[in-house]
Amino acid sequence: MGALENIRVVDFGHYVAGPVVGMLLADQGAEVIKIDPPGGPRFKSEANATWNRNKRSITLNLKRSEELTIARALVDRADVVIENFRPGVMDRLGLGEADARTVNPGLIYASMPGFGPEDSRADIQAWDGVVLAATDAFRPPVEYREMVQQLHRKPKDRVGEPTFTAEPMASMFAALLTSIGITSALAVRDQTGRGQRVEVPLFDAMIQATGVYALAQLPFVPTHGAAMNPWDHQYQCSDGRWIHIACNHPAHAEQLAKIIDRADFIERGYTERRLPTAEAHHEVILALTLEMATNTAEMWEMKLIEHGLPGAVCRSASEWMNHQQASQGGLFISVDDDELGPTRQPAPVVDLSAYPPRNTEPAPRPDQHRSIILDELASSPPLASPPASNPISPVVGPLSGVRVLDIGSSVSGPACGRTLAELGANVIKVNHPNRGSVLFHHDINRAKQSILLDSDTDEGFNIFWDLVEQADIVVDDLPAGETERLGISYEAIAEQNPDAIYVTINAYGDTGPWAKLEGSSETVEATTGMQVRFGGPDKPEVWPYGLVTEYSTGYAAAFGAVLALLERNLSGQGQRVTASVAKTAGLLQSTFLIDHSAKQWTEPSGPLALGHSALQSLYECSDGWIYLGASDETELEPLLEETGAKTEAKLIEWCEQRTMEDAVDQLIKHGIGAHQLVWLNEAMMDPVAARRGLSVIRDHEGIGLLRTTGPGPWLSRSMISAGKPATTLGGHALSVLKDVGRGRDLDRLIEAGVIKVT
Repeated sequence: MGALENIRVVDFGHYVAGPVVGMLLADQGAEVIKIDPPGGPRFKSEANATWNRNKRSITLNLKRSEELTIARALVDRADVVIENFRPGVMDRLGLGEADARTVNPGLIYASMPGFGPEDSRADIQAWDGVVLAATDAFRPPVEYREMVQQLHRKPKDRVGEPTFTAEPMASMFAALLTSIGITSALAVRDQTGRGQRVEVPLFDAMIQATGVYALAQLPFVPTHGAAMNPWDHQYQCSDGRWIHIACNHPAHAEQLAKIIDRADFIERGYTERRLPTAEAHHEVILALTLEMATNTAEMWEMKLIEHGLPGAVCRSASEWMNHQQASQGGLFISVDDDELGPTRQPAPVVDLSAYPPRNTEPAPRPDQHRSIILDELASSPPLASPPASNPISPVVGPLSGVRVLDIGSSVSGPACGRTLAELGANVIKVNHPNRGSVLFHHDINRAKQSILLDSDTDEGFNIFWDLVEQADIVVDDLPAGETERLGISYEAIAEQNPDAIYVTINAYGDTGPWAKLEGSSETVEATTGMQVRFGGPDKPEVWPYGLVTEYSTGYAAAFGAVLALLERNLSGQGQRVTASVAKTAGLLQSTFLIDHSAKQWTEPSGPLALGHSALQSLYECSDGWIYLGASDETELEPLLEETGAKTEAKLIEWCEQRTMEDAVDQLIKHGIGAHQLVWLNEAMMDPVAARRGLSVIRDHEGIGLLRTTGPGPWLSRSMISAGKPATTLGGHALSVLKDVGRGRDLDRLIEAGVIKVT
């Protein structure tokens, strides 16, 4: 069935985050019971067909004592409880962690409030839009190459209206991080017999989505001019369509320069990651703008593919779902839904080789399994806690003692390795000394040991295999075919170390015509519909945090790695875990990426869209913008004289007459979710972010003070920490070599060029 077979989950989740966690666990074999309120799911969306698949359903009115008794009985028999209410709601029902643990001490209790319990915003209706407003996700579109500078400017220095983004990104990141926390807590319970609390507020999760954009050297001094590489940019083609080329690696830029007959760019140093002058930026952008306008977007895409260069047409979601890679790449599954009929839905985010694909059960009708569930309750006692080998859970990371070899070269692989390190694993990051600079090193490689190893040499290759023999997990996001060329494929590693878990990440899926293409966060977001949804078809825009698909894929891969560890604890066998950036993009967009015969591709997109509806939208006040989130129009009646057809116009007028602070205060007092649009610097400097370890300021060797994000899931009985700051590249060569008995060879290996220390 899956790595979580025999794990019982009670899913009290509503709207997005909770149901998605339940889906992630159910996709891996867990037995998930979905508890709906009378009337069915509160969020009326066809995406429920995806988020509630593989679950069983019972409807309970928790305001009635006899129904509440049923809910408590289910909790007493559960391994995992999922809830995403505001802090205190479950406690008032007698379903909180403390009450549940008196009967069921082995319970893993997972909570995903909008804001953490110690946050002054804890009682706000924390819709995704409210959390996105609090984390700078509605920023005005700016030139891609100036994005980093814009992140840190003061509000008065910004230009343009905010742009609405429709994906519930905070909920999706919270779901991925919570799934990692739950599986890690299950691993601890296997050792200690004790459960614990997993907490991932949506605000915390969204900070993780910002990733490297929150990285700053302090004191921060804004710079002006170009920041991003013009070889990694969007360009309009002769048919009016847009293409995103992602040739920021110098070798790729050089090849593209030759294709457009501008070899002089190579001679003048214009193909390096950092171009020498602002004039060089403009010259390259102008040349590529003129060249891309000579042919259609699809013809340019075909030419880039022919030369092995990363790039993709900016497609709509419907175009992507009809693309041959979407249908042939294992990125979607077919499910015959009871309500929608035959559907195509995003596939599970990770695959484990120990478990062949299973039949996906459609989302249940509300209360469909009531009699079965009640019969099971009548015939089964409360769940007995696993025997405790150590009655007191040690205050160490849940993956303490696990050794990880991280050979990732992009963002997703190192983000996976960093997550495992934050969970307590000993992670060795291997980079090649002659492959150029390592982007975002101080963000994605903290908490790891770093070694620069030339595995192209015989001695370096032997050292690599010594490291493989000691590893529990190997993480790889190298381009397709690269591991085979280097002789370090999954098959080779499994032969050398059959206990190893091999986590591999690709761009576009395991099969299909694009399976071996090199891709990036930007090209995947372009081709799967994210850029068109954000900016509109006339000018697709890079999502506010342009690496969200890479970071989320790293978290999905970490989830798969912990699942494989749970399986290995039972079977003693290693296996292959596969994640894909395109699969994770499917999860992030699963609100929209579901196809069926009656599908209407109507989704908010482009600069004119300010929200999902009048009740969930951006509004301009006298001094700036806010996001307003209401459940229904009745909540607005105390503020507006009338609602109905005039609701949106009245809200526009009401907000224009007030400051942001006044509008938000009044809305919250009437139980309506609202938040001012704050910028990233403000969110990262919030005292709550510092207290929760989301914003970490530390001294870094050779640089000084750097601010980074902190780790995501919080576990009540296990240590999760940001780990030590990243050193200079190769800074742990001696300790790594000592681990494989080669410490005395360091000087000789440096002299021979096998090891480099920067």
